[in-house]
Amino acid sequence: MRYKASEVILLILVICFQKFVLAQENKKWESDFSMEIELEQRLFFNEGLYVGQEQFFTSGALIPKFSVESNDGKHQFGAKLFGRLAQYDDQRSHLDIRELFYRYKGKGWSILIGSNIVFWGVTESNHLVDIINQTDQVEGVDGEDKLGQPMIQFTKNTNIGTFEAYYLPYARRRQFPDTEGRFRFPEVLERDDIPFENNAEEWSPSFALRWSHYLGNFDVGLSNFYGIAREPQFLGFNLQTGLQLSYPVINQTGLDAQFTKDAWLLKLESIYRTSDDLDFFAFTVGFEYTLSDIKSSGIDVGIVSEYLFDERKELTFSGFDNDIFIGSRVAFNDVQNTEFITGGIFDVSRSTYLYSFEGSRRLGESWKLAIEARVFGSVSEEELLFAFREDDVFQIKISKFF
Repeated sequence: MRYKASEVILLILVICFQKFVLAQENKKWESDFSMEIELEQRLFFNEGLYVGQEQFFTSGALIPKFSVESNDGKHQFGAKLFGRLAQYDDQRSHLDIRELFYRYKGKGWSILIGSNIVFWGVTESNHLVDIINQTDQVEGVDGEDKLGQPMIQFTKNTNIGTFEAYYLPYARRRQFPDTEGRFRFPEVLERDDIPFENNAEEWSPSFALRWSHYLGNFDVGLSNFYGIAREPQFLGFNLQTGLQLSYPVINQTGLDAQFTKDAWLLKLESIYRTSDDLDFFAFTVGFEYTLSDIKSSGIDVGIVSEYLFDERKELTFSGFDNDIFIGSRVAFNDVQNTEFITGGIFDVSRSTYLYSFEGSRRLGESWKLAIEARVFGSVSEEELLFAFREDDVFQIKISKFF
C-alpha cells in the first residue's frame, strides 16, 4: 500500500498525542514511547554484474514505537513506524507502517483492527508457513523483514488450543532493488509491473485461519490461507518479456510443529499450495541440539541442521528446493547479550552453496552493534539465485535506543 510520508507521520503524531493527553488526564492509561536510530554500512566485495550497480552503500533508519494500554488491560493502541533513507538505491529509501492498530481484549478472546506483523513458523533456514505479511525485499535478501499488513484479527483461547481468524482487505506488493542496488535481477523489477491474476488486483481480500496448541512436549500449528500470494510466482523466462512473474490467487495449507526434549528441538514446517498454474508441496525439517554452559563459561552452543525440499525445483523463488542447512547458534549469556549464528546452505543436486553469519552485541546501556555477512560460494546457473552470484556482502549496523 502506498502512503504519503507526510500523511503517515501526521496521522501517527495526532493519534499518539491524543492518547498521551488522555493517559495524563484520567490516569487510567499507561503509555510507552521508544525510538531506535540506526546507521548501516553495506560493503559488497565484487563489482556488480549489471550496469549501474554500486559496491558501497550507506543508509540510516528511524524506528519510533508507541503504545497505550488501559490499566485493566482491555484496550491497547500500538504504533510502529519504519523509515529508511538510503544512498544510491532509491527503492531502498522507503517508509512503512509496521504497526498501527487497536486491540480489545475480552475474557478469553481479543480482536485487533489495523496494521500489524504476524509471524508463524519454527524452523531456522526457511519460513514456509509464514504468509500473512509481505516481505520487505529491499531491507534484506533473507526474507526476515516484513511489511505491515492491514487486517482484522480475531483470537479465541480455549482449553483445546488457540484459534485465530484473519480478514486481510489489501495485498501489498513486493518492492525490488533499483538500478544501483544489489540482490537484483538483470532487469530492474518495478513494484507495479508484476500483475495480479484477478480483476480486483491488490484490493482482493484474503482470509486465513490458524489453530495452535501444545500437547506435552509438542507445539503444533495448523493454518489455511486463501487469497493473493505474497511471494511472486515464477513461471519461467521469456527473451521478449523477461522474467514471467505474477501474484496468483492461492490456497495454502500449512503445518508447523516443534518437539522439545531436554537439549533437543525437533522442527517441521510443511505447506501444500494450489493455484490455477501450479500446485506444489514443500517442507523444511530438522533439529537443534544445545550444549549449555560449556565448561561453566555460561556460553551455550546450539548445533542446527535442516533439510529443505520444494517440488517447484528451479521455479522456486527462494532457490531452496533440495538443500541442507548446517549451522551453529552461540549465546554468551553476558550482560551485553552477545550472540551469533553462522552456517551454510548446500544444494544436494546442484553446485550451489551459500554461507552466512549474523552477530550482535549491546554496547553500553543504549547502543547495539550488529554484523552480517553473506557469501555466494557457488551458484548453479539453473537457479534464480544465479542473478546474485557476485553479491557477497559484509554489513554493519550501529543502533542507538532512546
